[in-house]
This record gives sequence, structure tokens and C-alpha cells, in this order.
Amino acid sequence: MVRTDTPAAGDERSVLFQMLEYVQQTALHKVRGLPQDLARKAPIATSPLTNPASLLNHLRWVEHYWVEVVTLGREDRGPWSDEHPDGELEIALELPIEEIIDGYSEQAQLTRALLGELDLDTETEVPMKDFHPNVRFVINHLIEETARHNGHLDLLRELADGSTGS
Repeated sequence: MVRTDTPAAGDERSVLFQMLEYVQQTALHKVRGLPQDLARKAPIATSPLTNPASLLNHLRWVEHYWVEVVTLGREDRGPWSDEHPDGELEIALELPIEEIIDGYSEQAQLTRALLGELDLDTETEVPMKDFHPNVRFVINHLIEETARHNGHLDLLRELADGSTGS
């Protein structure tokens, strides 16, 4: 697949879904090819969970939560708990990097498929504390969250093996 941020059409829906897929593919691009030890390498001593494997796993479970739990009202299957609120980051230290990559890739496809069935104005099943988001908000939130972590992944990849660029 060619990674591009250019939508096939200029309407809002096409732009949103193309940008979502672009940032998802960028996250995968930044982590693919890293050996297990470098995928878990955390170059910031005070942030041992800030590593490519943990961040990609975090993105997977963020998508699960916002799409499956908040938007569709399904059961939360996330690997977090009251005792381990960062469980999705912690568990990545034990999982093979290929399993994390495959899990995120599958979740990204599922996210686009599930959201693709909904109108952008559809309200989520679960309201937030201060407002009730719609699908448009959820897609924009996922783009923002993924793009922010792509910046982290870009730096972590360069520190891990010197790889730079898009």
C-alpha cells in the first residue's frame, strides 16, 4: 500500500478517512523493521514506557476504546485496570513486536470499517463528562492522537537505529 495523505475526493468524509488512514500507516511505518530490543528501548530514563512498542500498542487500544466502547457501546477489552491504568503500555514490554504491529494494523482496519458505516453526525453511545461527541469528533480525535504519537515515534525511531524521514 502506498501511504498518502491525498484523498480521492475533497469532501469532508473522504478527507477525514484519508487522514486517519495516513496517520495510522505512518505509525506502522515508524515501527516496522525494528528488532525486538530496539522496539522496547526507552531512551528517556524517567519514562521507561516511552518506547516504540508501547506507543504503538497504546494507539491500538485508544482506537478500541474510542470506537468500540465510546462510539458503539461495546465491552471494554482494554488491558488496563485500576491497579494498572497504563496496562496497554506495560504489556507491550512482554509482547513480540510483530504481535503489536499486527494488532494495531488489525485495529486500524477495524476502526475505519466500523466508523465507515456511520454518519459523521451520529452521536456516540457513551457521552463524555462535558459533552456528547459525534463520529466526526471521534475521527478527528484519533487523527490528533495518532499524529501526536507519530512525532514521538519519529524521534524514538531515530534514537533507536538512526532511521529518519517519512
